[in-house]
Amino acid sequence: MKTKPPAGISAQCEACPCPRICAGNIKVCEIQSGRAHDGSTTTPTGDHFKLAIPFAGQTIMWDVVFDGNAPESPPDFSFDDLTFLADPDVAILEKYVPSLAKWDSQDPKALMNVITELLYLYKKHQVALLADSDFTRLQFEYSTLIGGTQIVENDVEVLIQNRNKTTGRTRSGTGAVNFLIHLNVDFSGIPPVQGTTDNTGKDAAVLLVTFHSPDWSRITPQLCLSPGVEKALGNTSFTVPLFPQGNCLMDYVPLVMLQLNNKISAIIAAHEKKKGFVTAFMFHMGKALLEYDTVDFTYMSFLLVKRDFHFLLHINLSPNFPKECPVFTLQSMYHALWGKPFKLKIDDCPFSPRWEPRQMVERACLHIKDHIDGFQKSSIQKSQE
Repeated sequence: MKTKPPAGISAQCEACPCPRICAGNIKVCEIQSGRAHDGSTTTPTGDHFKLAIPFAGQTIMWDVVFDGNAPESPPDFSFDDLTFLADPDVAILEKYVPSLAKWDSQDPKALMNVITELLYLYKKHQVALLADSDFTRLQFEYSTLIGGTQIVENDVEVLIQNRNKTTGRTRSGTGAVNFLIHLNVDFSGIPPVQGTTDNTGKDAAVLLVTFHSPDWSRITPQLCLSPGVEKALGNTSFTVPLFPQGNCLMDYVPLVMLQLNNKISAIIAAHEKKKGFVTAFMFHMGKALLEYDTVDFTYMSFLLVKRDFHFLLHINLSPNFPKECPVFTLQSMYHALWGKPFKLKIDDCPFSPRWEPRQMVERACLHIKDHIDGFQKSSIQKSQE
């Protein structure tokens, strides 16, 4: 028989704006009823459930237990890390988890507030574990990253994996520690991206760095981008550098941010170059314009005529513009080749990425004019073959 959590809880958790850096929603799962169903309601109350919480590149699981017979009572929590709030002092809860200490069952955001406060404590708990002698290197990494760069505590999540969840000690030879770091990069200048329907959040970049035991010298970095940023950067066109031997986060994170900022600046500059070229070409051609890409400025088409011979001019700009010359293609309005409109690509067009858009357009138009008569003859000949 299906069960469901108390009203509003699922929606609260799955839209929870908790202090987490990792993308993804908190999910409610394994919903159960803590009391026998007496048949008085259509479905038993799901007062026992788990929360799957994305944290530092992994998923942590927390059990939430309500009393179905006393829905006004605050929930109990069971954490997959038994060293976290194992025997909490009342004063600690009142100070750091006030939404639980002063539980208000009438507040639709009550559970969300408690989870937010608990995650803040959990985040501090993971950092505190680095003080153990097993993690001397990682404690140094964390402290120098926070103290020696623009990264602040709120930008970092730490998670120690493969620990004994009762003692907190790392299992010999199998441990790994994740540092998930929010990169404060300005994406506001990135041009809009078409076809990014899954970009539900704001543009962001996080760097996941994993240190592997036993001596934490094997380090694997991974850059995670929001969908809009990933597509704007050309999906796989940007990769983070290898973590240099003997380097530390204090040096590596600014290097990644610098390279990412340089990539973004190049994308913005290329977009402005495309926009300038398209604008200049449309101004030069006047009313001959048929259509053009109003977002990415990657193509445009014109209807032209010379001595009663009508034809189309298609111009396509590659992602590498202005490093690469645009592709100019002439298309006949009258002639076909093998059932398709006859087209001719114009090669060897004079072009330099150092030219201003106006000069690019003027030189291209002169070159295209020299090919119109030959294109007309070819279209007639080819259509008769």
